[in-house]
Amino acid sequence: MTSNIIRNARLIDGSHIDVHLHEGLIEKTVLHQPTDSPGAGDIDADGQLLLPTLAEPHAHLDKAFLAERIHNPTGDLLGAIHAVHANAHTLTFEDIVERASRAVMLYVKNGVSRIRSHADTFDGSTLQVRALRQVANNFKDICDIEICALVQWPLSGKEGEPSRILAERARNDGADLLGGCPHLDSDPKGANKVFLSLAKDLNCNLDLHVDETLNADMLSLRDLAQRVMKQAPSFSVTASHCVSLGMQNEKVQKQVAQMVADANIAVVTLPQTNLYLQGRDRQSAMPRALTALSALRIAGATVVAGGDNLQDPFNPLGRADPLEAAGLLVAAGHYFPEDAYSAVSSSVHECIAGDAPFLTTGSPGNFILTPSASIREFIAFANQPRHVYRHGVLIYDTHET
Repeated sequence: MTSNIIRNARLIDGSHIDVHLHEGLIEKTVLHQPTDSPGAGDIDADGQLLLPTLAEPHAHLDKAFLAERIHNPTGDLLGAIHAVHANAHTLTFEDIVERASRAVMLYVKNGVSRIRSHADTFDGSTLQVRALRQVANNFKDICDIEICALVQWPLSGKEGEPSRILAERARNDGADLLGGCPHLDSDPKGANKVFLSLAKDLNCNLDLHVDETLNADMLSLRDLAQRVMKQAPSFSVTASHCVSLGMQNEKVQKQVAQMVADANIAVVTLPQTNLYLQGRDRQSAMPRALTALSALRIAGATVVAGGDNLQDPFNPLGRADPLEAAGLLVAAGHYFPEDAYSAVSSSVHECIAGDAPFLTTGSPGNFILTPSASIREFIAFANQPRHVYRHGVLIYDTHET
């Protein structure tokens, strides 16, 4: 059994503590006493700021770094989807593993210890799922990676049978959970119904791309919340994007947000990609393309943030750094920096993995040490040094590169 102490770490309130770890888990925290003698395996934090590791709740690792190879001629969502589908035949197992691995290493160096990645399924193929399963296995010692099979539409009726069969294959081939895009289906309500049924039958959680559109007439999130409240499934349900909720009037936002909270549906907002893809047809009073963040938070819904795409046809930019999403939550979502950081770190760990709150007894010893003066400064200066620990062990130090 291994025990060690992180000594003289600074919290956001300015206090200095010692963090006692046992077998990679938090045992206790105590106020730092400068007179205490360090042990042989102890780590001197030297007064650096102690923060929970970052997390990426919504990535597309199978498409990472395709921006140079696959062009999105229209710059919008459908343009990106059509471009990727047209070039799907050029993607190989080895190619996906290489690009996804490169992305994961960047995430880890930036302090990410958990990633949920969606994986496309094309024309009866689970190639992307299998490739990302390989990547997840390769990096299991330094990063927890979940794979969500992105099942194509349509889902319901006879026409949806191939997609339903493919969902089962993807689960068997290594997908941890299921996802899809009900709002792009010809029958969004029917798709919601099928997805909830599939998740139950295949014994897995559900993470859907929901209402990724500025069309206020599309609000499948309301139907999803109603179904989840009625069925009370044993699995978790996540709704990513939910852009059109931000286009509703305040009354509708409040009503739907309360339904989402009551259904215990976690919402993932994805400002980088949605700001890039959405609103190109609205040059006057262009919407921010974010979900109804304020209404959801007031209702008590779980809201976290992700980066979505990484240098591909859906988003030509990205550093594999959740601080990008945090910065946009501050600038475009009117978050305070501390809340923005939580949305890309501890809230994700607690929501996706059910981790105990940061620094509580039994929680993972995963954290970042940085000389930043505050969370605000850490987000503002994206190139601040980061010392990344996993289960109490240093796995990356920017000073050593």
